[in-house]
Amino acid sequence: MIQIKTAQPADAHALAELARIIWKEHYTSILGEEQVHYMLETIQSEPAIQQDLEKGKIYWLVQEDGQDVGYVSYELEENTLFLSKFYLTEAARGKGLGRFLFEKLKEVAADQSKQSIELTVNKYNAPTIKAYQKMGFEQIREQVADIGNGFVMDDYVFRYSL
Repeated sequence: MIQIKTAQPADAHALAELARIIWKEHYTSILGEEQVHYMLETIQSEPAIQQDLEKGKIYWLVQEDGQDVGYVSYELEENTLFLSKFYLTEAARGKGLGRFLFEKLKEVAADQSKQSIELTVNKYNAPTIKAYQKMGFEQIREQVADIGNGFVMDDYVFRYSL
């Protein structure tokens, strides 16, 4: 059974632990061990997640049969739901859970009168790009963001129009 829990500051530790598991298993081959470590310490850490929650970013803790299997984070912008984090453990992928979560995000966006859902995805993350395209997202631009310590996020920006 799938459960989506709107995260509270007390959930930041569980979210950071999920980030550690998912990022090490999926992103090390794409970004390298040093950048993954840096991002886990800065962007995906417990304090960073707590700060996001305090600023009003919404996190969902995703559970399957009582086990934490992923997390989602988004912000409501003027016309867009910006999906900043959409991560599932390796064991949870390929079961339709991503599609299920995307349908829930579409409901939130529609309920909030948003015209689109936007996200960024690493240019070298081919399986994820394919999954987003299959869901109906279209690439709208490229962007490179300096995240410090000599690292960048080299991404495509994708949009799903509602």
